[in-house]
Amino acid sequence: MKTLLITGASGFVGHELVNQALQNNLRLIVSARESSDIEFLKELNIPIVFLSLSDPEKLVDELRDLNEDYNGIDAVIHNAGLTQSFKSESYYKINTEFTYNLITALGLAFTAPPKFVFVSSLAALGSGYSNLQPIAEDHLPKPLTHYGKSKLKAEELIIAQNKIPWIIVRPTAVYGPHEKNLLTMIKTINSGFEIYLGSIDQMLSFIHVKDLARIIIELSTSTIKQETYNLSDGEAYTVLRLNQIVKSALNRATKTFVLPLILVRTIAFFTELVGRIKGKAPILNLDKVKELEQFNWLCDNRKIKNEIDFNPEYTLEKGMKMTIKWYKENEWI
Repeated sequence: MKTLLITGASGFVGHELVNQALQNNLRLIVSARESSDIEFLKELNIPIVFLSLSDPEKLVDELRDLNEDYNGIDAVIHNAGLTQSFKSESYYKINTEFTYNLITALGLAFTAPPKFVFVSSLAALGSGYSNLQPIAEDHLPKPLTHYGKSKLKAEELIIAQNKIPWIIVRPTAVYGPHEKNLLTMIKTINSGFEIYLGSIDQMLSFIHVKDLARIIIELSTSTIKQETYNLSDGEAYTVLRLNQIVKSALNRATKTFVLPLILVRTIAFFTELVGRIKGKAPILNLDKVKELEQFNWLCDNRKIKNEIDFNPEYTLEKGMKMTIKWYKENEWI
């Protein structure tokens, strides 16, 4: 039985990684922040640790202890990361520095280091070209946000070291039960309003969290190493089509408003200002607007489809129906 260590286990993607690992009868150790909600992890009766990612020396000792206690770890899925913050330096501390600390500590703590699977993001590459060519793994990286830049720097540090076998995955927009960013848009449509931030024809790509978790677990237990994969369901969607799918799943009629980007920037400025006062980073901020301004966010998944026959189970239509059903059952909408 292979043993996996998953960081960021209490979050949206982490929740499904844990489910998929258990379904595959893998022995599991999970890591989370001490301040996070870990009730569902406790209910699963699996080992929970709080790794000191900010303290490299302490982290080495913690990993050595885990290695001894569990007679070896076969793979580490580093899913922990920061997606929203007021401070740009926080992205580089958590997404870049903590990743470097972890992969360095693994090299020191293990004589035979486990495979390291890094959950990056399509944002590390930036948007696609104006000719609507999907974003492939060899796309020239031009990340637009501090989030994307911090993920790219982490990728570069992973690739530069030569001791730990690694895989990097770059998912496009992820959705599914427990996800909160698209939930804001879904709630708006459920209330009868269809709001577009800029163009209704912006090209998007998606991947359901179950498909994402399934392929990450498969990669973590495979013999593949030193590879990078962009991940999506392989389809192309306009933001107009996204809203149509959500409206159909909700069975709602809406009034449509298209906001010019200059107004979106103004709204982002004030939501960020209010967020600073309240101490909570908003989903819409000035950094995020840089991504909204780009037309092409199509993700090319041909490499992983060709190399390991990855066939996503969920189209956006199927996945969104299931997601909205979950939101309703759990009274999120």
